[in-house]
Amino acid sequence: MNTTPTPTTGQTGLDWTDLDRRAVDTLRVLAADAVQKVGNGHPGTAMSLAPAAYLLFQRFLRHDPADPRWPGRDRFVLSAGHSSLTLYLQLFASGYPLTLDDIKALRTWGSKTPGHPEYMHTEGVEITTGPLGQGLASAVGMAMAARRERGLFDPDAAPGRSPFDHTIWVIASDGDLMEGVTSEASSLAGHQELGNLVVLYDDNHISIEDDTDVSFSEDVLARYAAYGWHTQRVDWTNGGTGYTEDVGALAAALEAARAETGRPSIISLRTIIGWPSPNKQNTGAIHGSALGTDEVRALKE
Repeated sequence: MNTTPTPTTGQTGLDWTDLDRRAVDTLRVLAADAVQKVGNGHPGTAMSLAPAAYLLFQRFLRHDPADPRWPGRDRFVLSAGHSSLTLYLQLFASGYPLTLDDIKALRTWGSKTPGHPEYMHTEGVEITTGPLGQGLASAVGMAMAARRERGLFDPDAAPGRSPFDHTIWVIASDGDLMEGVTSEASSLAGHQELGNLVVLYDDNHISIEDDTDVSFSEDVLARYAAYGWHTQRVDWTNGGTGYTEDVGALAAALEAARAETGRPSIISLRTIIGWPSPNKQNTGAIHGSALGTDEVRALKE
């Protein structure tokens, strides 16, 4: 249970242990194995976002796996619903009623782990997502609803003391940010100054058809700044000079976003999809298909 999120103050204040690193590595391998077993799916994002999603669930998200519908919980929205493993693996690691056998049953008939997360089907899933952009847009509605409920039912509570003072956390992809519905909802969120909304944008520059530069080159953070959002950038590629999963820098950005209560926040996290797959990272192939037995073996080595 994580009803009081751990305070984090960046790289020097984050207690990121060897156990955390081993847990993240295990989740990456499970993502590759699960898709390989069923023969189809989206392993890449679940692999490269494993440390970010794990950090969010273990250090920031206020939730109780034993009581998934606790009213005071934070809400998590996986707008990139095709990467359902990103969510399922964190639910499994956090102690929700999701087993290793459920992970192995990914994308099979009747399983708790369908290809896209489904509300009221899997405990811990707050909303059905899949069509890109709709998750983020719905999260704007969740943030507005939480603020409205506080005003109606608990207007005199001190900041942070109301069960309606929860944060809406979103993981969004390049595809989400290309959608028109996202632009409209994000503009509304900025206008409404929704300080209870935090979006983690997985800026990996890859779609199922390879590099997004064929269709998408805008400065996303400049657009969101124009909407009135608080914007931050964390670059794990270090400008293309070498890949370092700086979890401390991301923790500091998440902490700053949570502390910004006067406007919504977006963090652009520059990643390499499918990291650390030795031969298929940063390709469209790892976005939407199994790695293959040889590549899974190489990943584990």
